[in-house]
Amino acid sequence: MAFVEINGAQIFYEVYGEKRDKCPILLIHGSTITGKIDWGEKIALALAQCAQVFVPDCRGHGQSTNPQGGYSFKQLADDAAAFIRAMGYARMHVIGHSNGGNVALLTLMEHPEVVQTCIPQAANAYVTRYLVEREPKVLDPDYYQARHPEAVNEMIAAHGPTHGQEYWRELLWLTMKEIISEPNYSPAELRRVTRPTLVIMGAQDAVNAFDRHAQYMAENIPNAELWIPEGIGHNVHTDIPEQWLEKVQDFMARRGRE
Repeated sequence: MAFVEINGAQIFYEVYGEKRDKCPILLIHGSTITGKIDWGEKIALALAQCAQVFVPDCRGHGQSTNPQGGYSFKQLADDAAAFIRAMGYARMHVIGHSNGGNVALLTLMEHPEVVQTCIPQAANAYVTRYLVEREPKVLDPDYYQARHPEAVNEMIAAHGPTHGQEYWRELLWLTMKEIISEPNYSPAELRRVTRPTLVIMGAQDAVNAFDRHAQYMAENIPNAELWIPEGIGHNVHTDIPEQWLEKVQDFMARRGRE
């Protein structure tokens, strides 16, 4: 457990495994949670059998500060690129889940020089009408608290000590605002990607499956691979962790040296 200053914020992170000759892995968590909550030790330790694994809390999440008070996927992608360099590496395998998948995608698009391979999971590449209509409702703090009280308690426990007991409401609003704002990549922009990419989405993902976000990315990113497991929702890595690990490790082994 450690802190590093990244673009004016104190970023908390954990490291799993020893430094090796192999390219390390960066795991980017989804919004409203933390690195440990999203990825857990099981996945981090399993990946650490092959390469060193870094699991930070994004700015404004968990123990990481956010002095500017802003929150955008582009800002978090800038942080990811700076974090990779701050750890002393030229590149990492960048894996992100949910809005962390959006951050992974933006890191790939805006900072390809720090990406060895990219695995955006449960991510979206553009803002759709479905998201614009859905997110303001499901992420309204009162609506969310009434339907997901355990998740609210988890947010208070995760973010409250650093940001205050009512911060979860602000974080939900910031998350909603960002989801209906970016990313917005065109097919032409995605076709400029040169780094190996594996796109993952559960076939029953309530957020992203309706608009075929994974297919959109895989169809337009050159030589991208696509995995859409049937019967799985938003959290592929926790719903079927053994299959997820096998798929991700195989991808990095086959294409990690391109």
